[in-house]
Amino acid sequence: MSRRQQTLNWLAKLVTERRKRVVWVSVLLTLAFATQIPKLTADPAPESLLSSFEGEEYALIQQRFQEWFGKRREAVLILVEAEDVLSRDTLQQIHDLSLYFADKPWVDRVAGITTLSIPRRVKGAPDDEDGDLDDLDDLDGLEEVGGPEDEGGLDDLDSLDDLDSLDEADAQGDLEDDAFNALLDIIESDPERFPDGIAKVGPALSAELRTDPIVEGTEVTEEEAAELASAIAGNPLLVGRLIDEDHTVAGIALQLPELGPREMRKAMDELRAGLELPEFQDIQLHVGGLPYLRSVIVSKMRADNLRLIPLTLVVCLALLMLSFRWVPGVLLPFGAVAITTLVTLGGMALVGEPMNILNNVIPPLLIIIGISDATHLIQRYRDEVSDDDDADRRAAGRRTVRAIAVACMLTSATTAVGLASLVVSKTVMLRHFGLTAGLGVMVSYVVIITFVPAILTWVTPPKREEMRRERTSMFTTVTSSLVAKLLRWRWAVLGATAVFTVGAGYVASQITVDHALLDQFDETDPVYTTTLLIEEKLAGVRPLEVVLVSTEEYHFMNPEMVQTIQRIRNWAALRPEIIRTLSYGDMLRESYALLADDPSVRSENFKSSKQIKGLVTMMSQRKPSPLSDWLTEDGKKARIQFKLRDVGAQATMRFLDDLDEVIEAEIGDDNTVKVSFTGDAYTGSRGQAAVVNDLLGSLLIAVVVIFLLLAFFFRSIRLGLLSIPPNLIPLVATMAYMVWREIPLNVSTVIIFSISLGLAVNGTIHVLARFREEMHTGIGREAALVRAARGTGRAIVISCITLMAGFSVLLLSSFVPVRNFGELIAVTIGGCLVATLIVLPPLLRVAGGSGGVRASGD
Repeated sequence: MSRRQQTLNWLAKLVTERRKRVVWVSVLLTLAFATQIPKLTADPAPESLLSSFEGEEYALIQQRFQEWFGKRREAVLILVEAEDVLSRDTLQQIHDLSLYFADKPWVDRVAGITTLSIPRRVKGAPDDEDGDLDDLDDLDGLEEVGGPEDEGGLDDLDSLDDLDSLDEADAQGDLEDDAFNALLDIIESDPERFPDGIAKVGPALSAELRTDPIVEGTEVTEEEAAELASAIAGNPLLVGRLIDEDHTVAGIALQLPELGPREMRKAMDELRAGLELPEFQDIQLHVGGLPYLRSVIVSKMRADNLRLIPLTLVVCLALLMLSFRWVPGVLLPFGAVAITTLVTLGGMALVGEPMNILNNVIPPLLIIIGISDATHLIQRYRDEVSDDDDADRRAAGRRTVRAIAVACMLTSATTAVGLASLVVSKTVMLRHFGLTAGLGVMVSYVVIITFVPAILTWVTPPKREEMRRERTSMFTTVTSSLVAKLLRWRWAVLGATAVFTVGAGYVASQITVDHALLDQFDETDPVYTTTLLIEEKLAGVRPLEVVLVSTEEYHFMNPEMVQTIQRIRNWAALRPEIIRTLSYGDMLRESYALLADDPSVRSENFKSSKQIKGLVTMMSQRKPSPLSDWLTEDGKKARIQFKLRDVGAQATMRFLDDLDEVIEAEIGDDNTVKVSFTGDAYTGSRGQAAVVNDLLGSLLIAVVVIFLLLAFFFRSIRLGLLSIPPNLIPLVATMAYMVWREIPLNVSTVIIFSISLGLAVNGTIHVLARFREEMHTGIGREAALVRAARGTGRAIVISCITLMAGFSVLLLSSFVPVRNFGELIAVTIGGCLVATLIVLPPLLRVAGGSGGVRASGD
């Protein structure tokens, strides 16, 4: 007796002779893991899925970017939409909202157009206390309504506050030495604009500059509304950040402190409750920002679990009732998947693996797969059992375990391999999903092959008449007749299959490889509409950061370099992908316009490095300097920001390639400068192709490993090779289906193929195992194939329909990627059902040989 047979006999004896112990161990372990589930946390951050580019070099770029230009804190953005947001009534509502949330303990700072300190010249105004535009610091996250990174945003408006240090100063000597000398440098660099020198400029600044909020109390007066409109018109950096050009949208930024998950959830609940107050119902409000988005995702994840898991169970229950009409055959699979799910979730809690937007589908996934596998075991037990006595039930249980254990282990192993192949992904969320789901599938196998047979041998089997009717049912007869006809017409079937595969392959070759931010959301989703509004009215949500590093000190304070950067931005501004661009040159020009009281300087070039250094020194009087987000003090590192539309990964990559060429043409001869890229538009697009290629590689790995597993367990390379076509053909057909449905191939959809392959091969394994078993009896290939179809066809159909129906439940998910996941896997499984029943038998008849019987040595 071979070692495999010895192991199978030991396992069969264990689950039938020591069944009480098996059941008790299963229950106790389940309870132990279930007690850990309350410790399970949620990680709703979408950036783990949407931003997929990793690597040591890029991680270093990101780290240095934060060190040089600062790390952004998260914020919530409330958008107010009206015909004219600068009308007094709308400004009053904006002000009321700002003051309401300013009192909340979970808000560090509120930045709105009525509370913002806007530097401005007011003729004849008295000296004013120091204002503060730091309200807009670190608000990059408020624009990241759907994107993964907190880069780029409204912090640039601090440049308008660079002259705070002058508003209480006197030109005769009250200025600090650095600021005074800097002012002298600026004035001396432009004598035509300042013919009277410092003697006249100083008092003018002291008398005319104000930097306090325009709205002083709780009520907005008509005079304050008019002054606010005038100040905004004179500060172009405000437009596109907190207000749009046509004054129909204004933003209120709520900067948040660091909050724990519970505190953040409570804060977002209070935010929603506040926006629903009666006094705020007369205005149209939209909410964005990563903190708010995460809270929405958590709510949707909970809603999905409460809806999808019960629906999955109901669908599977109905199918099992129709298939078996036997209470134990219906309830036992549910008990097995309940144990599997509780153990898996408890294990996730033990190792600190949180629930997220992707592994939120693991519970329904394990339920569907577990019930499908249990179907084969229960069907085989029904075939084996004959009498309602304990000895016969035990014997039937042992025969069932010996006959089905290897096939079920193979099906579970191949499914786990398909899932675990995702470890090659560069996305942490995908890797963890693959490993967690793969381990859960193997837990399901252990439960099904031990717990289910132990209980089966205790319960009353179906009546003989029912089993006899099942064995002679129309389904069995039709299956046997169909296979016999397919074997007679085998060459025609294989030829038609080849033609279909070539046609599907041609269509599949037209598939689009692309990824857009809004692909993750429904068009009716508030996140979708808010993102479009920010893209249309403000600066969008997808920043591309260009980081310039020079080896020479003060290199980026050279006027020629400032002008070179401006030429690059001018080129980009004409591209349809670009919404806005921004650099430290804007900060310098806006500060100079305020100092000179001359808007025309915004279109002029700087005259000397001395002039630029003077402006930088003036702005550095504030700590931290508003320029520090864009230019380092030594002038060796600078940042250019491009805000892109959500045009998709392919269009973004084309723009990146073109931008790279333009930068090379402009500064390629400057050997002192190195250029690098970061930001969501870069990570979410440039990394997309790399991730898709990696996941396609994971599919190849899964094919090879599954082939090796089958060849090893069946002791036949021939059978291993023959198992591949019936399962790759449906994958090609699914890609053709994606072309027809206009579903792009991206991170969210490419994982489906690795998972589907592992699931789809299950039917092939059961057919091959039964075919090999029948060949052991010495009958011919055709007879063995007909018997294999008769013995496994019913279970395969039930299993595939269960998988298709179960995954179709995911179409009710709140998340578009999850719905695509369910739809495409269901399509693939349906294709595999057809291929297993129609393509595999003729293929085995033509090339199956002896079914590996002589090679097995059994």
